[in-house]
Amino acid sequence: MKNSYICNCKHYNFEKKNFNYWEDKNVTSDELLIIDYLKKNVNLDKKKILHIGIGNSHVYQSLNNNNYFYGISISKSEINKAKSINKGNYTIYHCDKYSILLNKIFKDHKFDLIIDNNLKSYSCCYVSFNFMFKNLINILDKGGFIITSRNGMNWYKKIKPKISFNLKDFFHYKIKEIEGDISNIFSINEASEVSKKLSLNIFFNESICIFKKK
Repeated sequence: MKNSYICNCKHYNFEKKNFNYWEDKNVTSDELLIIDYLKKNVNLDKKKILHIGIGNSHVYQSLNNNNYFYGISISKSEINKAKSINKGNYTIYHCDKYSILLNKIFKDHKFDLIIDNNLKSYSCCYVSFNFMFKNLINILDKGGFIITSRNGMNWYKKIKPKISFNLKDFFHYKIKEIEGDISNIFSINEASEVSKKLSLNIFFNESICIFKKK
């Protein structure tokens, strides 16, 4: 299945090449704060969890015990890394969260928890972001929630393909981050408005923000 979109914005095709991204980088401080919050405040036992943007799969390695893990990524290198550490409870798809494909893949799934470090940071337009957010709510079970990073809510980035070179991999494909649109800052005021429109409960502290389905 291919990634396709409801908007007319430019989208790069990361499906045909083995693009490197975050599979060999260190875990981010944002992700560590999310993991720390979940371990201290949530009963994570036999939960169905979706991780948006799996990176180096540190989230899976930290929270996989007795849980059913799913993940998506636009990077085949991240997916290959995830498959190499899979303990039998990790299902990974090549999917852009802003695409129509997300809903097709998970149309028969309901999640207790969705983890996404940066919900809006990389969106091409508000139409695409709104479509994505509603799709995430649709695949949440009643009482389930989305957790994101407060720091990630302040990012605004874009991604593009790049051919790079080093002595280990020679010429290879990688996903490069560049500065994005400042309108992709996801303020608490906007998050509260989105929650109100979609009948969600919102909770936040200095580190994380949670959207809970009633």
